[in-house]
Amino acid sequence: MQPILFTIGEFEVRAWGLMVALGVLAGLWLATRLGKNSEFTEDILQEYVVYGLFAGLLGARLWEVAFSWEQYAANPLHALMFWEGGLSIQGAVIANVLLALRYFPRKGLSFRRFVDIGAPALILGQAIGRIGCLFNGDAYGKPTDAWYGVVYQPGTPAYAAWGNVPLVPAELFEAGLDVFILWVLLYLFPRKKFDGQVALAYFVLYSLARFGLEFLRTDSLLIGGLKAAQLTALLTALAAGLLWAWCATQTKEVIREVGHIRNLDRKKAKGCRE
Repeated sequence: MQPILFTIGEFEVRAWGLMVALGVLAGLWLATRLGKNSEFTEDILQEYVVYGLFAGLLGARLWEVAFSWEQYAANPLHALMFWEGGLSIQGAVIANVLLALRYFPRKGLSFRRFVDIGAPALILGQAIGRIGCLFNGDAYGKPTDAWYGVVYQPGTPAYAAWGNVPLVPAELFEAGLDVFILWVLLYLFPRKKFDGQVALAYFVLYSLARFGLEFLRTDSLLIGGLKAAQLTALLTALAAGLLWAWCATQTKEVIREVGHIRNLDRKKAKGCRE
């Protein structure tokens, strides 16, 4: 598992960058499939991906640097070298949610319908991207004597921290959970009761998965002694759960109101016939 696949002159082709690129392409493909026959045409989705990539990279890197500033304080320019790794998916998601909240309403498109399309595409991209993290030697787990322990290559963050000690491949565990979440979201997509339900399911499921996975990791950012990812995951799951409950209640009220109006219309029609 070499982090650098090959070089072209002085240009290094890294496994992490390649897997991220594949994740973006796979996510875009899935989004266009889910958005077929909707207002979210392939052109609109492709245009958003360009902006979303920049927003995601910025948010992911800012999140990482903000909670690991002591690693960059001596050489702040190193904070710009995102291609070496050190990106937070949570920061990327937050940045894209903020971007989409502004981007789609300005085009007269539904933000909630977009995130339902975007959530399965995102988790697919995450699953593929985590394979890149495995090659890059970041997002690694604790030391282990189990058969699945991985010894990372020299030059990776995992090797710098633990050397030749076998570590839990937390990246692979997360990739597997991401695939399971993808299956749930795809099952829910045609059966959703309200716009935004698929996206809320993503936030709840991924947050719970991430909270559990953090117990396996040793490279996590800290906030006052707590793991930043776990704190963020709990708050996100709670907020998404509350939004789900509120949206479900609103949907039921609308259904009851529509049913009441239809009953009145039937009674009026019956009265006219009599």
